[in-house]
Amino acid sequence: MPQTASNTLIELGSKLLKGVCESPRMEAEILLAKASKINRIDFYKQVFHIDRNQEKMFNQSIELRSNGMPMAYILGKKDFWSLTLHIDKNVLIPRPESEHLVERALKNLPEKSFNCKILELGTGSGAIAISLAKERPNASVIATDISKRALSLAQHNALENNVHNIEFIVSDWFQELKKMKFNSIVVNPPYIDQNNKTTYDESTLKYEPEIALFAKNKGRESIFSIIKDSPYFLEPAGSLIIEHGFDQSKYCQGLMREFGLVNIMSTKDYNGHIRITEGFLNT
Repeated sequence: MPQTASNTLIELGSKLLKGVCESPRMEAEILLAKASKINRIDFYKQVFHIDRNQEKMFNQSIELRSNGMPMAYILGKKDFWSLTLHIDKNVLIPRPESEHLVERALKNLPEKSFNCKILELGTGSGAIAISLAKERPNASVIATDISKRALSLAQHNALENNVHNIEFIVSDWFQELKKMKFNSIVVNPPYIDQNNKTTYDESTLKYEPEIALFAKNKGRESIFSIIKDSPYFLEPAGSLIIEHGFDQSKYCQGLMREFGLVNIMSTKDYNGHIRITEGFLNT
């Protein structure tokens, strides 16, 4: 069977990805590693001969990436916190900024959190909920999503990462959680104005689920609903931690005060943007 040298394909892929991404050579190497099942680092040690089937798979991946498909969807996986997660078109790609949500939640939860109950609303791939469950193995975690397909993927991710102290429930925010109360509620809701899509990244608009990104009322609809209902589902001194847009912290703070939460604070993400606001139910 005819074969092509790995360095030739990497150079070709790099040229095709130029202007598409910040690191075209690295992404070409990663895509060839996926197609050939060769460790990417090994491309620096020697030249490999890539067969036609592997080359075809590589070329297909390069074409998808050239058309703007995010790498996580092409690879079918994404690293988050200490996890490697399976990702598909039914879920939002976990962002590094959302790791700050995990960090803030952990600060409010003692390491030996026996009988502690944690809720994540709108879990998607399960990135945040599974991270919390893994870090607090004695806690009980519930993760909800309105999408059954998303929950199926999240459940698979929990099993793949050997996390078992977590339950998945189909629910539109709090709707199916009657009379449950939690020590911590975390959520990364849709918060982008649905009337302002033209200013957003084209590849995100094309490939990621809109239901996880956009909301009515200038992006505030879900934020309002969650903060309004959260006191009914929090234990005394329990926390609500919400990720939001960089310009929505004052709105979130005001809502939390209006609906009875105290000790409210907003913090910056790893890029220096104020993206997390948290408040506590008064004891």
